[in-house]
Amino acid sequence: MGKRLAALLSGVLAAGVVLAAPANASGVLTGVPAYEGSGIQDPTLVGASPVTPGHKIEGFTGVGVQSIIGPDNRVRVNPTTTFPARATVLITRVSGGVERQHCTGWMFGPSLVLTAGHCVHPGGGGSFYTGLRFYPGYNGTTAPYGSCTATQLRASSGWISSGSADHDYGGANLNCTIGNTVGWYGAFATTASLNGTPTTIQGYGGDKNKQQWLSTDQIRVSNTLRLFYQNDTIGGNSGSAVATNRPAGSPGCSGWCSLAFHAYGGSQNSGARITAARLTEVTGWR
Repeated sequence: MGKRLAALLSGVLAAGVVLAAPANASGVLTGVPAYEGSGIQDPTLVGASPVTPGHKIEGFTGVGVQSIIGPDNRVRVNPTTTFPARATVLITRVSGGVERQHCTGWMFGPSLVLTAGHCVHPGGGGSFYTGLRFYPGYNGTTAPYGSCTATQLRASSGWISSGSADHDYGGANLNCTIGNTVGWYGAFATTASLNGTPTTIQGYGGDKNKQQWLSTDQIRVSNTLRLFYQNDTIGGNSGSAVATNRPAGSPGCSGWCSLAFHAYGGSQNSGARITAARLTEVTGWR
């Protein structure tokens, strides 16, 4: 796990969209770089709410496909105070007066979390969910960076209107600027095939009692609006970044860069692909 987590971007301060040279002959790459944040564990400095010891979050009860493909290769991330673990977010939802594990998200700016659309909205009509709370770097029973609530929920128009898996992405603007502390993932888009690109999915699978775990694989199929891979996931991982770690100085995006929003399990797992238009859209949510 050390090799997977250690090769990190140091000191990336820019956060704008960058138009880079062609990724290959068939696609121009656009991207937003990752940012590691300060790592300071004082939620009050950025408007987050400290979480007192003994705060109770019940386990995951949502619908989710157990998509362990072959041997389970998930590895626990512990501690969660390194990057990008601290920029990986446990999302909970209060229902019937009970706060429960719900989904995973990833920071994409000082106060923006991105996730799957179905984590914030039922899709195909209806209203945004209520009672959501966001815990960056949550670790079993502890919240080193506190928690924040949403000031505005977001979802793609395609998800809201049709509930289409190809459009299953969304996010939340938070009432804090916790990203300045925990950092945020980058993202990039290209029309070129991403087949063979290494992928890491880390988040809060519902069978792991609110611990953060990761799984590695690669992109297996590149569709225009969807990417497919064999990272092991469980219900609760929905909304995780499908990320790859790019060396410092890489065009478009360097550091931990997301390629898609993980959302679905099956013989191959999948998520809505980050396209140039979607990258522009979610960057505009900041």
